[in-house]
Amino acid sequence: MAEGGEQGRKKRGVVPCHEGLILSLLVLSGTLVAAEGNRSEMSFEAGPNPRITVTNTRGQILVRGWDKAQVHVVYTVISPHVEVDTEVVPPNQPADKIHFATHLLDPLVTGKDQTADYSFDIPLGANLEIRNTQGSVRIEKFQGDDASVESVGGAIFVSDFAGHLFLRSIGGNIEVIRASGRVEAYSITGDLHFVSPTTSKLRASTTSGRILFEGDFSDGGDYTLSEYSGDMEILCPPSASFELFANTDRGKLANDMPMTIRRRSATPVSSAKSLFGTHLAGKATVNLQSFSGAIRIRQR
Repeated sequence: MAEGGEQGRKKRGVVPCHEGLILSLLVLSGTLVAAEGNRSEMSFEAGPNPRITVTNTRGQILVRGWDKAQVHVVYTVISPHVEVDTEVVPPNQPADKIHFATHLLDPLVTGKDQTADYSFDIPLGANLEIRNTQGSVRIEKFQGDDASVESVGGAIFVSDFAGHLFLRSIGGNIEVIRASGRVEAYSITGDLHFVSPTTSKLRASTTSGRILFEGDFSDGGDYTLSEYSGDMEILCPPSASFELFANTDRGKLANDMPMTIRRRSATPVSSAKSLFGTHLAGKATVNLQSFSGAIRIRQR
């Protein structure tokens, strides 16, 4: 292993070892608990609301929140030409920032040989930023001020998250279950799926993917869903209270919820392209937009 760089930067490659060999050593303000074969495990003491950033090329990333003032990570690399760099700031006391980056020692390494899998337990209240180009990301039971996840082809799954959530995957599907706070989710060809949100603001769009929303709308909530050619379906309970504006230029619009209609296109209901109305007291605002895809609103 090599040591160098600014503010306690460490590079850790694969440690060649015989079967059963476990190395334990102190690294910066954290402890490398074990390194066996291509698997490493570390823990870092963290200050209040630390910022955790992860940059990866390919592989799976799992993040779970816990009530300890500590960041715990287990990572596995596939190839001896791949290592994980860790930067801790400040280096010798509870960290305000910790950055993990998958580093290719050989630029000719391609495909599965680029894979690094991570599993994190991080403090509640931390700020999280993940870039996983061709890999998937899963976040479970976490509360933070801000979380950002970006991928090109990987799927993103988030459950039981509280805070501001920003998600983007060009080709991967995005699924968000029981989120509260503010949610932004964007894809080009991937599907977007939202289940039982209590979020106050939701912004989501996809170009050719499908959008499925299953749940109620929070009082005072603001929801904007848009797509270009994919279909959109809203499943909500009869007790949902919302003001609706829905429009599709070339697709079809179908609504099964009893509405007080404010404005509807002059075409028959079965082929209507737009709808402006209120269900019950209209406590939430729901805006649905499509170009050539179908929009359907129905009771769950």
